[in-house]
Amino acid sequence: ILAAGKGSRLCPLTPFLPKEMLPIDGFPAIHHVVKEVVAVGINELMVILSEGKESVRDYFTKSLLVKGNTAHGLSRERDELLSSVKVRFAYQKKLLGTADAIYTARDFAGSDPLLVLYPDDLLSWKGEGQSAKTLAALCSLACAEGVSSLMLREVPREDASNYGIVDLMNKKINGFPYIRNIVEKPIEYKKKHAYAMIGRMILCTKLLDLIPVLPLNDHDGIIPALNQEAKAERLIGAVYNGPHYDIGSHEGYLHAVRSFE
Repeated sequence: ILAAGKGSRLCPLTPFLPKEMLPIDGFPAIHHVVKEVVAVGINELMVILSEGKESVRDYFTKSLLVKGNTAHGLSRERDELLSSVKVRFAYQKKLLGTADAIYTARDFAGSDPLLVLYPDDLLSWKGEGQSAKTLAALCSLACAEGVSSLMLREVPREDASNYGIVDLMNKKINGFPYIRNIVEKPIEYKKKHAYAMIGRMILCTKLLDLIPVLPLNDHDGIIPALNQEAKAERLIGAVYNGPHYDIGSHEGYLHAVRSFE
């Protein structure tokens, strides 16, 4: 889980409260992302932090009980969730962008594919759990076929300039289309459908090992490495049609709070 960013779009809140700790449905936002990890069937998790994000670590490591009181129902739910997954922490010493943050977990991944989650992208848990089912299928494909993958959602063409937009091929594997290429925030977009990246990706070791050798920067993030794998037909996409909330802005956060009630 990438939790090192400063959340500048949510100022003046985030200098005092990390966006991952903003409350939604009685829990910090990051709690819902951990639920997603557990639902996929993953039992090891690394949270990438930066200086000033100690409250995120405290949520996972400190008791929530007030001395002399029994456990509150929400506290018990947190403890039950954390009993299902081993959580580790690593610090991004300098905020050098998404690719650098992901590579912080390279040793943690070892020879396994790495599921990367952005905690400011929330997917609803009040439905059938489509996101967890899709991610589980993509994880299986990554292990069996060595293909990395991105979760996508369709956005209005006029909004394409706000996102990393993915061009999908007709060729598929297990029903998932291969990705031809990705363009970060295209100025003009004329195709019929616009598919945007959302904060869920599964990265195989070949892709992870491209990060230190490619000329990556903060603006492009991980996209140059993704496009390299797309050229080799080792990158696929999964279009997600369920509820999605971007809590990285004031408007998106309020929408998520109202929807989770």
